[in-house]
Amino acid sequence: MKLDDAGLLLALAAAARAYAPDVRTLMRRLLGAGVRVGAATLMERHYPTPPAARPHVPGLDEGDHQ
Repeated sequence: MKLDDAGLLLALAAAARAYAPDVRTLMRRLLGAGVRVGAATLMERHYPTPPAARPHVPGLDEGDHQ
C-alpha cells in the first residue's frame, strides 16, 4: 500500500466517522416522512373523506340583477 493510498483511506475513514451521525439522522427523517405519507395514503384509500358541504355562492353573472 502506498503512502497516498493510506492517506486516502485515513481521510475516508475520518469523513465517514464525522458525517455518519448526520447521514443517520437524515435517513431516519426521510424514513419517518415516508411512513407518514404512506399511512395517510392508506387512510385516504380506506376511509375517503366526504366532500365538504358548501353553500352555493353565486358566480359573477348570477345573482340579483335589477
